[in-house]
Amino acid sequence: MRHSFSVEMKSKTHLHQVSIPKGDHGEVLLEGELGEISEIEFVEGRVMVVRGSCGVLRLDVCEERFNELLSKPGK
Repeated sequence: MRHSFSVEMKSKTHLHQVSIPKGDHGEVLLEGELGEISEIEFVEGRVMVVRGSCGVLRLDVCEERFNELLSKPGK
């Protein structure tokens, strides 16, 4: 199963680094700050939304699977 994500920043000043190498190989890095977290919710049990004062992170991950992974010993 494939999962996706999106990051929505209120301003590019909160984005610290974007690195996209040429070609198909290499790591892609998006780095910034969401600011103070005001809310974390799951939309329809499917998309985790983390709202911060500087932006929003959306992650397509099943809430049930997310909770399973969090409850694993050693995590």
